[in-house]
Amino acid sequence: MFNRLIFRLLCVFLGGLCRAEDFTRLYDLTLEQAEVLALDRNNKVNSLRELYGKAKEGRLEKISKWLPQVEAMSNMYGLGNISPDTGTKSAFLTQLSLTQALIASDLYYNVKIADLVVEQLKLLLNAAMIDALFEVRTAYYQVILDIEMVAAAKEKIELLTSLSQRMEDRKQVGTAILYNVNQSKVAIANATVHYYEMIKRRKVDLDTMASILGFVPGEVEISFAKIAIPLEEIPEIKEKLCQMQEVFNKQTVALNERIFQGGYPDTEEKVMRKLFTKAEVSAWEEKALRYQPNLKVQATEVAIASKEVSKRKGEYLPTVSFNINYGGEPSTVESFLSSRLNNQVMQWGAGLQFNWLLFDGLGRERRIKQARFEKRSREFKYRQAMQDTYADVRRQIFDIEESVANYVTADANVKLAEQTVTLANDELTVGYSTIFDYQISVDGFIQAVNNKNKARFDLIKAYYGLRHATGIDLNTP
Repeated sequence: MFNRLIFRLLCVFLGGLCRAEDFTRLYDLTLEQAEVLALDRNNKVNSLRELYGKAKEGRLEKISKWLPQVEAMSNMYGLGNISPDTGTKSAFLTQLSLTQALIASDLYYNVKIADLVVEQLKLLLNAAMIDALFEVRTAYYQVILDIEMVAAAKEKIELLTSLSQRMEDRKQVGTAILYNVNQSKVAIANATVHYYEMIKRRKVDLDTMASILGFVPGEVEISFAKIAIPLEEIPEIKEKLCQMQEVFNKQTVALNERIFQGGYPDTEEKVMRKLFTKAEVSAWEEKALRYQPNLKVQATEVAIASKEVSKRKGEYLPTVSFNINYGGEPSTVESFLSSRLNNQVMQWGAGLQFNWLLFDGLGRERRIKQARFEKRSREFKYRQAMQDTYADVRRQIFDIEESVANYVTADANVKLAEQTVTLANDELTVGYSTIFDYQISVDGFIQAVNNKNKARFDLIKAYYGLRHATGIDLNTP
């Protein structure tokens, strides 16, 4: 209930993000608001949050073993013969005892291990949170891309419909035949099929996003504050794109000017080789070693295994506890026979209990060796996790490099396609080309725009993938 109240206050603070009654409408959703929702409502995150709470309670339970243990006991005995002392066949025995552990290596190391388990669950929670951030960011911009693709598909249908009408007009005046008209209508039908495919994809991706946000798919309505993928608003991406501007001809002012500088694509490859310097790659790797929670989980596993070794070695030590009793114990019931609960003969007793296992058939030695093997196994797993982290960071950097190159190429293709459409329209106007030639140019332009939008999405996804691989989102330097 408290968490639900906090969530509603957050929604109000964020500008009326949700309708307070049922949270089924998300209006003008921004990425930042989606991130807040995901961290608060995502089921995977909340599952780890509960396990983290369980681990903290488990730690307190281990600590409680060091506190005094107080126990009350009362027994009633039925005797076969009448007791000469009480004159009855019944007897009562009552005891109140307190036990305090003084030396117990297993209790000590159980607390130490519980501390590490709490830290481990906290790291797993952090890992789930950065997973949720990456998933919601990717899903958010995936839906944005879908909306752009639907708009482009709709625009294509409208353009083809317009061209088809022009073809019918030409048929009416005898400059086109039915074959040409049918071709144009087939193109419209194919474009319509693609349009509904894009609508389906948008619906599926919206359901995926709703699930990431912790809602039941189909029971939430989402609208977006801005339909755009803001690459230029991310400083790291903007810097890389600025570096790539070297490949373009900055003097392009007319249709006959070249878009790329001379020497393309060699000039692009030259820029790509220095897009990420060794120092930058090393800096990202260092961030991953410092912040990546999954890597820290493996380090915690090694620490837990080390404590397990120490715990097994502690079996060589004695255990000492302090005991104090008040009641019929430690004497036997025959010595303190009572006919009723309220006439028992009570006394107190106190002392130390000392236990020391001297030999158990070499069982302790075997348990120590098992713990050492387990520790070494986890050390190798940690090394593998470190190698995987390095590889993941480098792979994400390679993805960014590829996405930057693809985006630059797609951006250039859009400019070329714009030129082609302009030229095709001029030629169509003066009669040098056909409507089909113009249709091909328009189709190429729309495809180029779609490719550019897809490249924008791939680039921002690769960037967030790098942040996810390093784990810096919850530990911003």
